[in-house]
Amino acid sequence: MQVQLTAIVILLIFSAVFSATETAFTSLSFIQLKILENKKTRASRLVYRLSQKPDELITTVLVGNNVVNISVSALVTTFAIETFSNQAVGYATGILTLVILIFGEITPKQLALTHNMRIAVLMAYPLRFLEIILFPVVWLLRHFSSIITRLFAAHAEPTITTEGVMHMVDAAENVGLVDQYESDLMQRAIHFSETQVRTIMTHRTNVFCVSDVLTIRDAFPSIVKSGFSRVPVFHGSPENIIGIVLVRDILKAQLQNRMANSISSILRDPIFVPEQMHLDDVFYLFKKDKLQQAIVLDEYGGFSGVVTMEDVAEQLFGELYDEHENRFPDRIVERAQKPGTFLVMADTPFQQMVDELDLNFETTNQRTSTVAAYLLDLIGNIPEEDEVVQSPLGTFRIIHMKGNRLESVEFSPTVDDGTL
Repeated sequence: MQVQLTAIVILLIFSAVFSATETAFTSLSFIQLKILENKKTRASRLVYRLSQKPDELITTVLVGNNVVNISVSALVTTFAIETFSNQAVGYATGILTLVILIFGEITPKQLALTHNMRIAVLMAYPLRFLEIILFPVVWLLRHFSSIITRLFAAHAEPTITTEGVMHMVDAAENVGLVDQYESDLMQRAIHFSETQVRTIMTHRTNVFCVSDVLTIRDAFPSIVKSGFSRVPVFHGSPENIIGIVLVRDILKAQLQNRMANSISSILRDPIFVPEQMHLDDVFYLFKKDKLQQAIVLDEYGGFSGVVTMEDVAEQLFGELYDEHENRFPDRIVERAQKPGTFLVMADTPFQQMVDELDLNFETTNQRTSTVAAYLLDLIGNIPEEDEVVQSPLGTFRIIHMKGNRLESVEFSPTVDDGTL
């Protein structure tokens, strides 16, 4: 009897150990695994290696746990029959179920959730030893279950997604680990490589450029008045950009008494990029060629606009202003008189609005570059002022139009009856 009781207690301890081990390994986050991988201790690195084969790991733990639970159930049944009678088997089974739930499952797993890294490191070598001992059984069960799994889950979802990282950043901000500015910076950095040039470029209708037929002296006053240090130069038509002139080159020409020369004499060769190029590629191009401005072309090779290094940097750090630049209102502003309603500039990058307002939206439409593009694609025609547009994101109301161009809209994340 004493031997049976001792064996039952030992098996219950093993049940608790297996339950804690299973939870400890399965609850390890990606960050925790990276921490363990970079630690110098062998046990920590073994935890990382074991976690890279989750199917083998879980099968080993489950085999061990089930063997222990079945064994303790058999021992308790035998002990109850020998000590009491057959009628006591039902009571013993009920008591054993309660004991296993409390001491073999719930309590160990709760502890493992709190100390998952410590328990995983502690059990790394015993678990590796068990994998070796049970290899034939684990191999057979794993391949049998994989056949069934493939019938119902042919494509496994990725462990880490962009949306998951965004949620982690939001969670870090909520607990005070990072402040709002750092959170916004991280979210902008995540979308940096996904953003296309056409989202941030200055459209050709707003680009200041000069003709190559002008002399340096004739072009200089208008260039100074524009406030730009780099100005595109066209030949014949503003659609045909042939170069870029720098103010410092004009000043150098003035010192050398060459102001009467054609402005084409001091042109620098432009760099051309397509609208579809992503910002990380543009940033690399600017760094490699030591440039600050590029000419953007549409899919037909026509002049679409210009993009600068400042435009690219603003996608990470927000709006940047120098001492000669007028500060424009923020692109997205909550209206004080209407809490939960926002005034949005129509040229705001669409992804920026989704991120700042924490909207749930997924799209594969590559034309959705700005809020205006999203609305025009949704409406299908030129809207009018005060027109209300319902969308999957919420309700938009057109605030201001400049000709046929959308300037600003009012947005509410809730869909209503059009009385925004």
